[in-house]
Amino acid sequence: MADAIPSLQDYNSLKGTRYEFPKKDDVLKAHYHSKGQGHITICQSGSVLIKSVYLDSNWEKIAKVGDVCDLPDEEWHEIIALEDNTKILNIPKG
Repeated sequence: MADAIPSLQDYNSLKGTRYEFPKKDDVLKAHYHSKGQGHITICQSGSVLIKSVYLDSNWEKIAKVGDVCDLPDEEWHEIIALEDNTKILNIPKG
């Protein structure tokens, strides 16, 4: 398992961070967003498991190509590739 590879993206006025997961089980490690600083996640290729690692919440979402996930602010979560060559785009909400 390795860390996801981030790259900043600029699509006209839309800005975000694209993460590449070369191998299945690569991970965007657990992280947290303050209120108003969260993101939506768009799965661009492959698929990912997005899961809460928050003590008081236990949820999981599987995102496939084209899926858009609106992740809750103020909850620890991580993103794990379910396939080789997976790519996601995180777009800030704030």
